[in-house]
Amino acid sequence: MRLLVAIAGAGLLLLVGCAAHAGSAADAIEQQLRSSSSVSFYFVSRTEDYDYDARKIQSEASVQVRRSCGANCHHFMEPVLASLRASKASNCLPGQQDLLITFGKSQLIYSYSGRQVMYEEQCYFNPASVHHLLKSDGFFFG
Repeated sequence: MRLLVAIAGAGLLLLVGCAAHAGSAADAIEQQLRSSSSVSFYFVSRTEDYDYDARKIQSEASVQVRRSCGANCHHFMEPVLASLRASKASNCLPGQQDLLITFGKSQLIYSYSGRQVMYEEQCYFNPASVHHLLKSDGFFFG
């Protein structure tokens, strides 16, 4: 019985650690956004199997949006940060990159219909796609 409690406790600590890690990534991004004056979005629309890095995403993007946000980039990006905070740390699955978000010298690369995000070589997964947030009427023009 003690062994089961110890294993269950270790599993809970592991889950709490993963959730905290996604939150700390979002906090780091928020700090970077405070010193950014614009955010750029590069959307890729493809159907075949592909694996792009950030430069390739920029060159293959079918839609590009640059949003000047002055000193309020961290407020503008709050829905994206909330999505990241709700994500769980995960293994990085290669390929299917469909969105690149750049700000300052940093970037977020989304894949698998906006459900997986990579930030500084660490991946996070959220079953709710970030694309749903970005396609809302108020995100870019609110």
